[in-house]
Amino acid sequence: MHISWEDLQTLEALVRTGSVEAAGRELTLRHSTVSRRIAALEGRLGATLFARGARLVPTALAQRIAEDAGAMHSAAGQIQMFVGAERRRREHTVVITTSDVLSPLLCAAVARARLAHAVEILVTDDELELLPGQVDLALRPSQSPRGSLRGRRLGRLRIGIYRAPGAPATWVLPGAALRAKTSMRWWRHVPETAPGAIVCSSLLAMRDACRFGLGRAALPSALAHEDERLRLDDELDGGPPLWLLAPVGSAAGTKVRDVKESLATALRNVGEVFAE
Repeated sequence: MHISWEDLQTLEALVRTGSVEAAGRELTLRHSTVSRRIAALEGRLGATLFARGARLVPTALAQRIAEDAGAMHSAAGQIQMFVGAERRRREHTVVITTSDVLSPLLCAAVARARLAHAVEILVTDDELELLPGQVDLALRPSQSPRGSLRGRRLGRLRIGIYRAPGAPATWVLPGAALRAKTSMRWWRHVPETAPGAIVCSSLLAMRDACRFGLGRAALPSALAHEDERLRLDDELDGGPPLWLLAPVGSAAGTKVRDVKESLATALRNVGEVFAE
């Protein structure tokens, strides 16, 4: 059996105010609509909710339902306040998503761009859907963005072999899942097996292994070039194009467009990150 929120609100208001007319005024309903809703609810429940007479007297069942509906009404009010505050915040905020690997590059660009609007950065390896008002922009590597996205091609990411000064030339290798990623074509330059190699399941773990002198690894320069604990041994080709993307037909307005253009320029000007 389904009881609608409107019916629960009507019952709660009627129990609390004690009259059909008062409940109708509070809910901006005709008193006939209030009476019709209560009669229909009684029919679905198969129980009497009010004793009719000189005045309406709620039954114990009606009082119990009204008590719980009152708590729901209070919770609904809190949700409306939260949603309203979140909407007002979002009107002044541009949300950008990127991965752990690219977050240092994005943060460096945000610091340099001196954006006129507030920015929220969502760091995740999941490719979040870009929905205006929820997630506005994405910084992603891609050979060719999906048809639902458009954006600025910033350049091809620079890939290098990095290690700590004095570290051995043994390899820190990618795990099978990492090597299988189509955006990471540079792995063809890296052996699949090597004596004494350490195998890691993420680029961040590979970088950290190199930081502690455990060997050398192929890494995007965006992740390693400003790390004083690492040195570049050699450069590799095969880095993917990097894009700053937005949904096709986005109605987000000048706020997102301004941030997109300023951020694209700042990203492109971060040194030693792009191979072209």
